[in-house]
Amino acid sequence: MTDNTLQFLYGDRELLLEIGDLFLAPVDVIVNPANGGLSHGGGVAGQFIERGGEIIQQESDQFIKEHGELETGMVALTSAGSLPYKAVLHAVGPRMGEGDEQEKVRLAVSHSLKLCGMHDWNSIAFPAISSGVFRVPIDVVAKGFFHAIASYWDARFDDPPGKIIICLTRDNFQAFRDAFEAAAMMPGDTEQKMQLTSKAETEMETGVVNLAADDIAALEDDDDVNDWFK
Repeated sequence: MTDNTLQFLYGDRELLLEIGDLFLAPVDVIVNPANGGLSHGGGVAGQFIERGGEIIQQESDQFIKEHGELETGMVALTSAGSLPYKAVLHAVGPRMGEGDEQEKVRLAVSHSLKLCGMHDWNSIAFPAISSGVFRVPIDVVAKGFFHAIASYWDARFDDPPGKIIICLTRDNFQAFRDAFEAAAMMPGDTEQKMQLTSKAETEMETGVVNLAADDIAALEDDDDVNDWFK
C-alpha cells in the first residue's frame, strides 16, 4: 500500500484505487461520466472528444436520436474513436439532491460491469462517477462503488471483468479510500470476501466511464443486446 495506490483482492480478482490519468489505463474499456443527453461538452466528457475524436459525439448523438435521453443509472456504449480501447461506456450518474444517490451510483457501476461480462471484456477503468460537477459526496460515491463491485463478483464469480481500476484525483483519493476501507470492514457475506492487501506503487492510469441503469436491468434476458448498444 502507498499514498497513491490501494489494492483489494477478491479471490483471483483485483481492484485498484489509484491516483492516475483516466485516459492511460491499461484496460479493455473505459467509462465516461456523461449526462443524460450524451452531450460531451466539457470536463472529463469533453476530453473524450478531444482525445478520441468527433466520432464519439456523433455515435452518442445517433444513440440519443434512436433511443431518447438516458435516465440516471443508464449506460450507453460507443466506439472509442482514436483512443486505444475496445469501447467507451457512457454512464449517467446522479446529481446531488435528486435522491438515492448511493443506490444510483451502485446501479451505474453494476450495469457497466454487466456489459463487460456480456462482451467478455476482462478489465475496466472508472472515474469517481458523480463526484465532480454533479457534487455527490465522495463517501457516498465510494460506498456505491464498493457494494456494486462486491455484489457483482459475489454473484458472477467466473464472469469478467477480473480487473477494475478506479481512477481518482489527489483531492479525492484519501476520502474515497477511507470510505471504501470502511465499507470493506462492514459485516456481511459479500463484504468480508474483499481483502485489502499491500501493493507497490505504480503509475497506472485509467479510463472514463458513463452509465445507464434502466435499460441495462433487462439486458440479461435481451437477445438483441448487441443491437441496442452502439
